[in-house]
Amino acid sequence: MPPRPFGADSFAVMPRWAEFEWGGAAAADAPEESAETFSSSMPAGYRVLFDPRTIRRHAAICGRRGGRPAHAEVWRTLAEGGAALCFVAGDRPGLLSAIAAALVSHKLDVITALAFSRTMPGGGGRTSEAVDLVWVRRANADDKEAIDDEEAASIAQVLCALLSGTISVEEIASRTSATTARSAADVVVVRCEAGEADGLAVLVVEASDRPGMLLAITLEIFQAGAQIARSLVRTSGGRAFNHFELVEFNGSPLSAERCEQIRSAVFAALSFKTAPDGQTGSP
Repeated sequence: MPPRPFGADSFAVMPRWAEFEWGGAAAADAPEESAETFSSSMPAGYRVLFDPRTIRRHAAICGRRGGRPAHAEVWRTLAEGGAALCFVAGDRPGLLSAIAAALVSHKLDVITALAFSRTMPGGGGRTSEAVDLVWVRRANADDKEAIDDEEAASIAQVLCALLSGTISVEEIASRTSATTARSAADVVVVRCEAGEADGLAVLVVEASDRPGMLLAITLEIFQAGAQIARSLVRTSGGRAFNHFELVEFNGSPLSAERCEQIRSAVFAALSFKTAPDGQTGSP
């Protein structure tokens, strides 16, 4: 699927990530010319968020993917052992769900995630490539061990196994279902919204942040037969805010009826318990 820019409103609450302190990630950045080619292949929203130095770092990681189904590296270290990871893989339905499952298998929580798709220069047998940037931390708050490139490589190996079908996303999800159950006080909001000029269906999910939630949401979207064209995931004040722009597997628009079916499935997956006074969040 060719990349399309996010609307300006999608990034209104997002900082310019490259302005934060750098750390780790000792591998070489891409040359300026290669970075410019990479940048031009990415959506406009990506270039709004990242400065040239960061773009060179991401371009180099994409270049090191080679012929592998998927690749991941740390591109920035975070406080208390967290890390910002760059995932690169052939763009396909269910990819974000597979990434979420690979992270869950390593007991990592998602803080923020940005999913992009770019057209591969020259084709080379791959028409489009996903570049997903995911900020993560240990699920165990007491575990401050740094997430490094060795662990990123291990996560990428699990992701490759998931993409090849050696293991399934459902298998990992079934082992984490207990951790995704919400408390009775948590009201889950799931709604469909009209897309912007490009007409993509928008699914908005808001709930208390908890381990495995991104996996639960993206798995339901994939099983419903929809593809995530773009996404913005962030957490703030203990709440997770998820914005997904969806199409059918073949790239055609989702009807309002199909979006409602997906909304209902996601809401059901996140609503394991009833909120106080019999309320269950969005209907």
